[in-house]
Amino acid sequence: MTRKVLSTLEFDGVAGITGLPSPSADSDAATKAYVDSAVEGLSWKAAARVSTQGNVDLASPGTTIDGVTMSGGDRVLVRDQTDASENGIYIWSASASAMVRAADASTAAELEQAVITVEEGTDAGASFRQSAVNFTLDTDDVVWEAFGTAAPSASEGTAGVIAIATQAETNAGTDDDKAVTPDKLANWSGRKLKYAASIGDGSATQFDLTHNFGTRDVQVEVFRNSGAYDSVDCEVSRPDANTVRINVAAAPTSNQFRVVILG
Repeated sequence: MTRKVLSTLEFDGVAGITGLPSPSADSDAATKAYVDSAVEGLSWKAAARVSTQGNVDLASPGTTIDGVTMSGGDRVLVRDQTDASENGIYIWSASASAMVRAADASTAAELEQAVITVEEGTDAGASFRQSAVNFTLDTDDVVWEAFGTAAPSASEGTAGVIAIATQAETNAGTDDDKAVTPDKLANWSGRKLKYAASIGDGSATQFDLTHNFGTRDVQVEVFRNSGAYDSVDCEVSRPDANTVRINVAAAPTSNQFRVVILG
């Protein structure tokens, strides 16, 4: 005789069931990770020990990757190869032995919507999602993008979090890890400044051009506004930090000359 006991488990919000395997039968309990991946259409992979930060020699990867000393069997997220078709999840075996694609990520189907978390190195705690679809492995690009809340620092090859440079940092031009906004660029101390105007009205021989650069360190070029557009010699002075004065011997005709001021 088979006896069934029906009951309800109540934990009053202070305990829970953990360590469940992934479900395989219709009546199996499901973990949150399994449900999340099913809803999102994602394919979660076992964690990688490290993630590459640039191109690596897959045939002879060396002893360390991203500053971490490797051990045989370590999983490596290769995500920044010069040839992006080489990107993927690999197994490290020895410093002078070729890395091979992991068994669970050795086909395009296995890499579609793959998500993997990195345990050590620069990207420790960060997760990445493979976003290429309908691709041919080892021919088309394999693209890894930051996934979830633990986004890594952004770089030229990685989407992520990036800080905005201050005006002083923009002027110094030495920080390659921060972004420059249009406002910071417009106020960059080393920016090229240009002011241009046509002069000549048939009577005046002196022209004051206000460039507002705030400096007398400007270059001035005067040239004809027609014909060969050749440069002409005239008297150029800088009465103040925002003005250039042009004096000519004879009054030019209407807009006969063009003046360009560079600061």
